[in-house]
Amino acid sequence: MKFLYSRTLILSCYLFLFSFFLIYLLIQKIRLGYDKESWQITEFLINYQGGFVRRGLLGEIILKLHSCCGLDPYNAIITLTLISFVLLIGFFVINLKRGGFTLFFLPFVFFLGGPIIHDFWVRKDILLVLIFILTIHLLTRRNRPNFILVNLSLISGILIHESIAFFSFPIMFLLLYSRKKSFWVPALFLLPSLLVFFLVVYFKGSLYISQEIWNSWKAISFPYESAEKSGIPAAVDGLSWTLKEGLLYSYHTLRNFNDGIYALIGWSIIIILIYYVLTNTDKLNPKLFGYKVEKYFDKTIISNLLLLQFFSVIPLFILGWDYGRWIFFWTTSSFAVYLVVPQRQLNQLFPLIISDTSRKMNGSLTHLFKGTSVLLLCILIGFPAHSWSLTGTVNSSSFIIVLRFISRVIELLLAMLGM
Repeated sequence: MKFLYSRTLILSCYLFLFSFFLIYLLIQKIRLGYDKESWQITEFLINYQGGFVRRGLLGEIILKLHSCCGLDPYNAIITLTLISFVLLIGFFVINLKRGGFTLFFLPFVFFLGGPIIHDFWVRKDILLVLIFILTIHLLTRRNRPNFILVNLSLISGILIHESIAFFSFPIMFLLLYSRKKSFWVPALFLLPSLLVFFLVVYFKGSLYISQEIWNSWKAISFPYESAEKSGIPAAVDGLSWTLKEGLLYSYHTLRNFNDGIYALIGWSIIIILIYYVLTNTDKLNPKLFGYKVEKYFDKTIISNLLLLQFFSVIPLFILGWDYGRWIFFWTTSSFAVYLVVPQRQLNQLFPLIISDTSRKMNGSLTHLFKGTSVLLLCILIGFPAHSWSLTGTVNSSSFIIVLRFISRVIELLLAMLGM
């Protein structure tokens, strides 16, 4: 009993230190700020000043509000992303506690810690997951979902960033199909959103559009701007890339042997470990801070969801090299569906191929990792933000992050004492 109490106390202190460091790191990032030319900021600057183009809705709104109301674009971007992050954290904490599930896995790099550790919290990803949650809620909380509201929600997300379509359409199709068992019901219901998705794929952008977008922001000052003015920066310039250029980035990312490890093997091991941890959350049951877990995730359903959502985001792994972001989409969307969709709908949702594959995978992984601590894996798992590297994998592990944080505190204390 005494050992269990000590173990719980140590884990509580560990999770507190890790969470505290993440908050500290987030505050530091806000304090240091982001350049106008950075990937984080320029993703929000894409607008329709050069014509209709993918990802332009939010940037057009920000630009219009600046023109008519004097809205400060930089502060608007930081505020929007920060509020979105708080809302997403609140969604998972409230719904997990309400359901009696464990909260232990939330702050790690493969879930909500990723946006801070890999510095993509000031991008559209968190907002897209929130829109996804809203869309799934609108789709499943009524016997007859509202055709206009569901499509309006999803279309807004697609016009903000088309990546939401990849992890939304498959699960939405299955949810609609499970009601009537007809292919045409989901196809017709989602037709407006599908048409908008095809439009943003077709109007992907060009060098001319990128230049016009950047010109529309040149006269607007930002608190942080690069001294070097060398052409169209970051995400705005990305609109001019051809499909071949985008695929080449991913190809070179996957074929590298950084630190002597073949990237495809490294990423495969990481994804398998994440899947194993998240399908075995019943083994993550420390009574942290006095919070008692009263219920475990249904392993069959969460396994099916993780497998389905992984297949859904595979195109993103092929089209882009920001693998840390795609893992965030994969894990958060899977658990969001579990928490939003009623259990009776989830029980009859999945095709036989998904159910059989997840069952076989779970059996194989249980045998492979027999005797391995899920808790220890949770603490040790890390991965780079994009291009494979063993250094990036180690540095994003919570264990290394906590160890460095403690070491930094000791270093400061010794400096203060003049030692």
